Amino acid sequence: MLRSLIVDDEVPSRDELRYLLSFRSEIKIVGEADNAAEAIKLATKLKPDVIFLDINMRDIDGLEAAAILRKIEPHFMIVFATAYDEYAIKAFEIGAVDYILKPFDQERITQTVMRLENYQAEEWRVAAGRIDTVLDVTKIKVQKLPVEKGGKIILLNYSDIIYAYANAGNVIIVTAEEELNYSGTLCELEERVSSTNMLRVHKSYIANMDKVQEVVPWFKGTYWLKMEQCSDVEIPVSKSQIKDIKLILGLK
Repeated sequence: MLRSLIVDDEVPSRDELRYLLSFRSEIKIVGEADNAAEAIKLATKLKPDVIFLDINMRDIDGLEAAAILRKIEPHFMIVFATAYDEYAIKAFEIGAVDYILKPFDQERITQTVMRLENYQAEEWRVAAGRIDTVLDVTKIKVQKLPVEKGGKIILLNYSDIIYAYANAGNVIIVTAEEELNYSGTLCELEERVSSTNMLRVHKSYIANMDKVQEVVPWFKGTYWLKMEQCSDVEIPVSKSQIKDIKLILGLK
């Protein structure tokens, strides 16, 4: 049985899809979400096999949501849902397992479920690879980080991050207002922000170079960074990173 998550910001569409899927014993619906942030939270918690994902949502569109979800759990398979043919074509090009057009049709839903059921492990990996490749080629780069706050998953703008650090197996994200938990590792975070001005300055720290307020020379050629709005905190700099940081900040 395939565990599925329905993501759509319109209640009638969710209701209709849930109803049509209820006729298929191969599918078990484990959750529903009405926005991308909630979808990310549920997908992380429930780990479904397949996500029925609306493309045209209000907060983040389905293609952007797919990029985030694929980063969190590479095994997720995506079936895009849309009311527009041009989006359906794009979904097919991306290499989704399938796409379904609104208003939904029982026969088309049946075909999709049968396709999902007959996928072999290797086919799933190949299809997942196609999604990742096309998401990368089309430059869908979401400048947001899913973090935990009050039992919810929120999407934090990269630009709001001052620095991040590893602590007892956890990764803590520091902003001007608060500290938040990131579910991944510091290495995973480093990869996510590789296209930004955030830099791994130490084995335990990533710093937003746009937020550096002061560089403090220290013992035997080492340095510490002081950050905007966190002036009481000093971030160590690895010797291997000193040259790059000087270059980035225009220091001699």
